[in-house]
Amino acid sequence: MMDDTKLVFNGINGATGGYLLPEMTSHELSQIAQGESFEEAHLRELQWRYHQASGGRHLGLREGLDPKKLSQAGWAVIFAFDDRERIPGIKEALGELLSYRQEQAGTLYREYDGANAYRSGESKSNFLSRHGVGPGPVVPEKVPYYLLIVASPAAISYRFQYQLDVQYAVGRIFFESLQEYASYARSVVSAEKGEVKLARKAVFFGPQNPDDGATDLSAAELVEPLAEQLAADQPEWSIAAHTFIAEDAIKAQLAQLIGGAETPAFLFTASHGMGFPLGDSRQLPHQGALLCQDWPGPYAWQQPIPHDHYFAAEDIADDATLLGLLSFHFACYGAGTPHMDDFAHAAFKERKEIAPYPFISKLPQRMLGHPRGGALAAVGHVERAWGYSFLWDRAGSQIEVFNSTLKRLLEQHPIGSALEPFNMRYAELSTLLNQELEDISFDKIVDDIELSGMWTANNDARSYVILGDPAVRLPVGDDGDVLPERPTIEVRFESTVISEEAPLPSPEVEAIDTEFVDFGVRETLSETRKKLEMALQHFADQLGNVMAKAVDDASSLEVRTYVSDDLSQVTADVENAAILRAFTRISIDGDTVVCVPEQEGDIDGDLWSIHLDTVKQAQSNRADMLKAAAAAATSLLEALKVV
Repeated sequence: MMDDTKLVFNGINGATGGYLLPEMTSHELSQIAQGESFEEAHLRELQWRYHQASGGRHLGLREGLDPKKLSQAGWAVIFAFDDRERIPGIKEALGELLSYRQEQAGTLYREYDGANAYRSGESKSNFLSRHGVGPGPVVPEKVPYYLLIVASPAAISYRFQYQLDVQYAVGRIFFESLQEYASYARSVVSAEKGEVKLARKAVFFGPQNPDDGATDLSAAELVEPLAEQLAADQPEWSIAAHTFIAEDAIKAQLAQLIGGAETPAFLFTASHGMGFPLGDSRQLPHQGALLCQDWPGPYAWQQPIPHDHYFAAEDIADDATLLGLLSFHFACYGAGTPHMDDFAHAAFKERKEIAPYPFISKLPQRMLGHPRGGALAAVGHVERAWGYSFLWDRAGSQIEVFNSTLKRLLEQHPIGSALEPFNMRYAELSTLLNQELEDISFDKIVDDIELSGMWTANNDARSYVILGDPAVRLPVGDDGDVLPERPTIEVRFESTVISEEAPLPSPEVEAIDTEFVDFGVRETLSETRKKLEMALQHFADQLGNVMAKAVDDASSLEVRTYVSDDLSQVTADVENAAILRAFTRISIDGDTVVCVPEQEGDIDGDLWSIHLDTVKQAQSNRADMLKAAAAAATSLLEALKVV
């Protein structure tokens, strides 16, 4: 069945003012869906979970275990082995949270670091098999149900998180400073120890921008029905009186709801998320920011989107009060951005680079790590949000997933457990979509509306992730327990271990002990040769260690360019006497991070030229050093063969 109605999708390109995806018909979208493919091992698990659920059998935790009790469900933190130099400082900063979770989970508490940490490129199945786990319900004695990833999506991929979340309750945190980790830990512990008691107030926020089909759909088919259903189902909660739709959903109002005087216990938003092209200076700070009713719509505003129209991380003031908040954001890139475009992979059989590296959106990162006490968790999309799925003839099921999840949240389920309906919906849709595509390959007539709806619903269910500890829950109380003002915290953290920015020690050549070699005339040639071999091997081992350290140091090249008005004040400790103006990091595998200098909004060309020359020279020096190390190793091996 072919349908030529033009469809509009969520997400606005902040650089142009247009949609992130062009309008297309359901026929065009179904053609893209027919290019979808599934990773075989992941599909098998999704199919298993769907068939288990359809047969009425228990899923998630093993039968009889209570997900509300960490002593039964267990709790663990997962670090990346590649972050091993930073982990001691991060663990110290998170110490208050880790100690509290260990006290709650008891013998079902785990820390996956060192040899047990996640290893670069590792799949979910490989990680679990290393820890003695296969498919099936969660067995907390082996791997706990609640899993907190503490790493950037570059160190532990979003794909790993998606796959792990099918079976477990998974969350993630990643901050740029140890202070933020410490603030987040204090926020969670203070909320769970009863120091935070919030009123049962839930707010729904949904712009309905003029001439915009996407927000018409999300406001009318998602925000309003959800608010109505939950208001009827949860009479002890204040909901209907705190719903902001269409003209009420302006940026100034959202500022009151995220850190302002009207911040609720639970916030749900549905809007366009801001997107920016690769290389745009606003991508890292503003991608995933929430576009509000201030935007006049696609016809009235056909130019770049100003910051006045959307709410970003920097709009949260330093004196904001967020402690205890849980939020849910239906918006493109609301939680994060992958390195490569998943949509392009299905559409064009190739993956397009959309960001310099995968990253977490700054808005929820700021919400969770706020110095006066942050939100406990935020749920959002990685990649695009797919509002078109609400038009599908099975959209009632899609809305019910939201309703079931939010109902569980308001009833104080841990957020990881509350999102189980989304995991089940993803397993169901992936199984059905794969079967539909297989039938089409055997000449089934394509129903464009059915297939495109199923495809977007599948993508929508897959892409939600939890930012924050998956075991947190709403810290609400009865009227008599609620404090007149939201409390705040103050954390002054000073690490006692090596900081994440501290350089590694320079390799030093150790003294070589050769006392045991005696070339006296009474020694036989055979005995002398044996001792010479031992001495040379000892030398080779020590030299190998030194060379290994040198190569490790060379595996990541960093060039920093500073400026100063007074060179007489610049010493070896240049960071305290000069201003960093450009930065480049190049890993040996080609991954690159670049910070370009600006001057009054434009690139500082002169400074950038000097910086680039330095980078080229540093690359040349590194190449020469690696060549010299390889030549030395070859000569040493040849010497060992001769002896």
